[in-house]
Amino acid sequence: MSITCDKVSVIVPIYSVEKYIRRCAESLCSQTYQDIEFIFVNDGSPDGSMPILQEVLDAHPEIKAKSKIINQANKGLPQARINGIAAATGDWIIHVDSDDWVEPDYVESLVEMAVQEKADMVYCDFLKEYDSGKKAKLEREKDFSPNDGAGALKALHNSEIRAYMWNKLIHRSLYDATTLIAPVCGYHEDIVFQTQLLFRAKKCVHLKRPLYHYRRMRKGALTSANIIKSRKQSALNMLSLYDALPEKDSPKEVCGIDLLWRGGWYCAIIFDWKMLAAHPDAVDALIKADYRHGYRVPVGKQAYTKLVCRIIRLFSK
Repeated sequence: MSITCDKVSVIVPIYSVEKYIRRCAESLCSQTYQDIEFIFVNDGSPDGSMPILQEVLDAHPEIKAKSKIINQANKGLPQARINGIAAATGDWIIHVDSDDWVEPDYVESLVEMAVQEKADMVYCDFLKEYDSGKKAKLEREKDFSPNDGAGALKALHNSEIRAYMWNKLIHRSLYDATTLIAPVCGYHEDIVFQTQLLFRAKKCVHLKRPLYHYRRMRKGALTSANIIKSRKQSALNMLSLYDALPEKDSPKEVCGIDLLWRGGWYCAIIFDWKMLAAHPDAVDALIKADYRHGYRVPVGKQAYTKLVCRIIRLFSK
């Protein structure tokens, strides 16, 4: 089966993946969809990732002709994505992490579903792969209703669907470069992007096939230091996005309080109350917010976060 439709841009950020980039690049070179461009963003990778990528592209001249390589100083994953988006000329955009790999019909199957369903976002299931040799685990996404932008945001912030950039084919019209707010940190940067992109969607559909191989690497036990760092970065992303979003006609109307519960809880649990206090609108909103049952941040944690906000407000007077 072969279909021809709109052009698809595949954005691949690259940083220190010399052990994995070959398999990723080879899987992209094997795509059955023809009208495609590959945008590889070198985020100042200090290892041999780029020479290996170049070697693969040289072996596939027809793919090399469809590829762009962007070199930037190391600025982190969010900026690599932004630069890739700016260079994209496709009608559709999808992202691939350079330590993962995809099925040959990854792009074609997603496009086919989008065309058949007249959707502007299609998301698929994936396989979680382990370097240890452990058997791959099938990860199923969930359907949600209504399947418009508001429904997608509620599903995202209730953890019914993941925020991953790489299992979602998104129409270029949802990427408004003039208003897209960039994440300020790397952790949970996908939530910042997807909150804005999904809000604009008119129809989202689920392709119930695992087309993506997500490499889950064991990096040792998490230390208290890097747990705190990740929570701090996530909180800053959530709170900064909330502050930057317009009050009207924006995701804030649908999931603003969801951003605050998560950001506020992270600040509260790592005792970075100073960060939370730096966002007074968030503090006021959390004090006034009703408790939400069945949400990612349980009611008990919401109660603790609300208490912290009241203490902050008390001492700020």
